[in-house]
Amino acid sequence: MGPSTQVYLLPLKDDGSPDVPGGYIYLPPPTDAGYVLRFVIEGSSSICRQGSLWVNIPEEGKAFDRHSFREFRYNNLISGSA
Repeated sequence: MGPSTQVYLLPLKDDGSPDVPGGYIYLPPPTDAGYVLRFVIEGSSSICRQGSLWVNIPEEGKAFDRHSFREFRYNNLISGSA
C-alpha cells in the first residue's frame, strides 16, 4: 500500500449489513493509487460463522456488471485464500 492510498473502514452489523447511517456507503471511483476497503467485524458476530462477502467487483479483465456478484466465504477471507 503506497503513501497516497486511501483506506476506508466499513463497520458491519451482526447480520452483515453496513453499520452506517443510511445502510450503505458511496466510494469514489478508484484512482491510479487505488484505495483499500476494510471491513470491521466483531469477533462474536454471527457472520463469523459460515458468513460470505458478496461483491459486484468484476474479476480482473472482466467488464463491470452491476447485477453480477461474486461470493467470498468469510473463512477463506481470514485465512488469506480468497
